[in-house]
Amino acid sequence: MDSGSGGSMSERAVSEIRQRIIHGDLAPGTSFSEGDVAERLQMSKAPVREALAVLRRLGWVEVIPRSGYRVPPVTLRGMQDLFQLRLWLEPEAAALAARHSVRRLEQITALREFCDREEGGDGQGDPALWLTDHYRAHRRIAVLSGNAELERVLDDVLLKMQRYHALDLISPAPGSRGSHSGHRALVDAIASGDSAAARELAVLHVGEARDRAVAAVLDSEALQAVDLTSLSPPPGQREHTSQVRSA
Repeated sequence: MDSGSGGSMSERAVSEIRQRIIHGDLAPGTSFSEGDVAERLQMSKAPVREALAVLRRLGWVEVIPRSGYRVPPVTLRGMQDLFQLRLWLEPEAAALAARHSVRRLEQITALREFCDREEGGDGQGDPALWLTDHYRAHRRIAVLSGNAELERVLDDVLLKMQRYHALDLISPAPGSRGSHSGHRALVDAIASGDSAAARELAVLHVGEARDRAVAAVLDSEALQAVDLTSLSPPPGQREHTSQVRSA
């Protein structure tokens, strides 16, 4: 299976390792060596070494001196940091997407098809399928923003968020599994070109996702460090969410 150029193989290794981390095949706190991963992926060590260097820079793995690598633990603080970034980035992406929606009808159609699948319960029995579909839908919003740098940064945040969404699927909070509140309304706001509504609905959606993720992380055996201060929404999120609900 070790064929193709070094560049393409290392890119494939980045994707494979990242997906194994997201779906728990490489669980939080797991230690591993370059050789372990190369054997799992049936690759030579060279592309795996390159991939692990990339993933280390991006925060997906940690180096253990003279030993190998480790998957970072799932923590409330780590989740808080990601949700803060998402709160800053995704509402703006949604607002920009609304301005460009008329020129990108194929993306709007794909987003509406995602809402149809979600509301119809498609993928609920397959967490991996649901995670991929959910990620692609939110990435389409980033693409619709028309801002390449915003898309790039938000893409990394969305990928890392999948670790926490995966916990929500494994240990869902009561009433959270299959919840799709916010997606249809958000997509409709973007499709109609209503930037203000898209921004506000994105804020509300991120807040609801965060509440579910907190409950899932607290119930998960993957939780390895608790920072109770991260249970309080950041001031900006609390303010924006209250404004949306009172509107």
